[in-house]
Amino acid sequence: MRALGAVKHLDRIPEILRCRRQTSQWLRLTSAYVGLNPGLPFEINLSSGSFAFRETGDIATFWQIFCREIYRVKPSDRLIVDAGANIGAFSLYALRNSAQASVIAIEPAPDSCDRLRAMLRAHGMESRCTLHEAALGASPGQTTIQLEGGSQFRRSGVAGHQVPMVTLDSLIPPEAIVDLLKIDVEGAEYDVFQSAPPELLRRIRRIVMEYHPVGPAEAAVDPLVAAGFTVTRRQDDGDGYGVVWLTRGN
Repeated sequence: MRALGAVKHLDRIPEILRCRRQTSQWLRLTSAYVGLNPGLPFEINLSSGSFAFRETGDIATFWQIFCREIYRVKPSDRLIVDAGANIGAFSLYALRNSAQASVIAIEPAPDSCDRLRAMLRAHGMESRCTLHEAALGASPGQTTIQLEGGSQFRRSGVAGHQVPMVTLDSLIPPEAIVDLLKIDVEGAEYDVFQSAPPELLRRIRRIVMEYHPVGPAEAAVDPLVAAGFTVTRRQDDGDGYGVVWLTRGN
């Protein structure tokens, strides 16, 4: 029970209880998360299908989304955007937590897109998710994405594999209301929000944004506040990294 002791020391008992509700292999996953038994690859079973862990980053990503619940999804949410979808952990979480929701997923790395598609098929949810294999940016065109290294930390706009670049407004159906936009695009959030049309921002109800040390966080947050969003919570992870939660008033 060393894993339980480590989690208790970190004051994360609520997280381990959520982990237990997600999978019968909760002890295996908890041990891997706290670094006691991180041997890869391994799988766990969820009620809808299996989830495969191939990289160390997969473990932390799953834990953040399913156990820490940093991107809360409401059962009433109908349209959710997963910008920087990576291997699809949040897309899966969103579809499992709102039976009526559809997801627009955006991810530029082809190998991550392959894993996302395969996972959604395994869980029988591919019909509810529209995947765009592209990078988000300020204008349409072409850019590149790194393919080496951990999939969770790849950046666009540096030397690498060429991919299409698209704008956020080009992917949202006209007049559609976005209940939740989750965005983790490794620094591209600054361009995305500084160039987003006000009309689009008015159709987004909630945003959870991870920001990165490409510029001051306010450069990404201020355009949203000016568009009518309120910062409800902010988490400073140091060195220019953090997460901010925003809600738009009715």
